[in-house]
Amino acid sequence: MGVQGFVIENPTDISYFTGLKLSRGRLLVGPRTTTLFVDGRYTEVAKKGSPYPVKELTDKALREAILKLKGIKKYGYDTSLSVAAYYLLKKGFVKRTLKGIDQPTLLVRGIKDQRELGLLKKSADLLWKGFLHVRKKLKVGISEWELAQEFEFYVKKLGAQALSFEPIIAFGENSALPHHHSGCRKLKKGDVVLVDVGVVLNGYASDMTRVLFFGEVPKRIQEIYLIARKAHQAAINICKAGIKTALLDQAAREAMGKDEKLFIHALGHGIGLDVHEYPRIAKNSEREVLQEGMVITIEPGLYLPGVGGVRYEDMVVITKTGCRNLFKDTKP
Repeated sequence: MGVQGFVIENPTDISYFTGLKLSRGRLLVGPRTTTLFVDGRYTEVAKKGSPYPVKELTDKALREAILKLKGIKKYGYDTSLSVAAYYLLKKGFVKRTLKGIDQPTLLVRGIKDQRELGLLKKSADLLWKGFLHVRKKLKVGISEWELAQEFEFYVKKLGAQALSFEPIIAFGENSALPHHHSGCRKLKKGDVVLVDVGVVLNGYASDMTRVLFFGEVPKRIQEIYLIARKAHQAAINICKAGIKTALLDQAAREAMGKDEKLFIHALGHGIGLDVHEYPRIAKNSEREVLQEGMVITIEPGLYLPGVGGVRYEDMVVITKTGCRNLFKDTKP
């Protein structure tokens, strides 16, 4: 990055570096010292749990801390920093260069340690239980919204802190909409059922998509489902440290053949404290390279407007020689 210090304001980043869940705060990082600034709501909690010295989040305290950072010629800040924090930095770093960096913590957070991998596995395990529960609840007349509520109630009863995102439960023609909002559409025989769900457990998100056939679905839906599964496996087969993420997308698209035109979104994304993290898995992600310890999703999908769609998504851990699926069972 070419900087000698950095200010962090994003609550998720602060949580990652301190282990504290704060809605507001700032982390001032210097060459030899790091200081956490919080307001009165978090002072006692931060003093007990922070690995760094804690000070009150005031303009005066921040200016004094900045002035004590000697020998710094270039200081970095996240380009998502608030305007107020930026101007405070500017006043404190007179005659020193401020460098804006877009999402500077993503690569660090993208590589998970063993503790994080364990927490992600637990999140994935809980998600799988929720999916199996939803699958049992399929019956004629149940609505998408009711099934979504069943999922949320069940996983929270088992300990989920939250959902990674609003459940996408899509029946029949609605499954052709990748980001469908579950509604009042009721399940009928012959419907394809798309279930895209995620949970947050111990702060870590999980994400998975499965497609179920409720009776005899249209033959074309069956065909594109098999193609999506083939594309999913093609990407999985080349997952390993050192591979450009764009090559995963390319492998999936080649496996789709003439149906590649029905694939209208990215192949996947990193996942961790946030459900969407670094790296992005897409055809235009030429600079992003898989590294050991990354956890990513692989989710090819094919969509027939007005008819239905399919998507198949797993979370995998990148290793030196391949990848490890975080779901016990890759079926259905």
